[in-house]
Amino acid sequence: MAVKRITLLIPGSTAKALEAHITKAREAEKAWIAAEIENGRDRKSARREAIELRPSRWPTQDVLVVRAVERRLDREDLAGPWEPLTPKEAGGMRLAGRWPGPDEGNLVAERQFGLPEALVERLRTASWRVSADWLKLLEEEDLIGRPLDGHERERRDELAAHLMSPPRIVRQALAAPFALVWRPLARSTPAVRK
Repeated sequence: MAVKRITLLIPGSTAKALEAHITKAREAEKAWIAAEIENGRDRKSARREAIELRPSRWPTQDVLVVRAVERRLDREDLAGPWEPLTPKEAGGMRLAGRWPGPDEGNLVAERQFGLPEALVERLRTASWRVSADWLKLLEEEDLIGRPLDGHERERRDELAAHLMSPPRIVRQALAAPFALVWRPLARSTPAVRK
């Protein structure tokens, strides 16, 4: 599975929640390995099994983000089905830069996440299909890329509120209830991949 790294700004509170998750997961994994060794297992074997169990028992930040984005893309407003992006549209999405959008508050933490390429393609496709008509209106009304007066800014903000850029979709995914909730599984619980 090929992975694509994406970088985006997220709220500081989300960054802290992700960092707390990473710390808890690492501690839980280390404790599990130590318990296995204490019970007579060799370290190499315990570490090998821990690596296999990691996605379900001690998911990494990327695993949590992937799950959250998949859930967000499954919601009715983004689920599709969508026509695949044309080569021109796909090229435009790779070069999209920053879209105008609503004020999402204090986006102070820049983070990088690894997502499967197929999920990135799905994210970009949903984003483009939902946003294309609104972007076209913004361009037709010449509300992008130049200084705007008060009325023009209001109109731009009104139209831009409908845009669903890939970063906005990811931020919504991470803000969803339970997106970043992780609890270590009980020792007797078998590993289950989701």
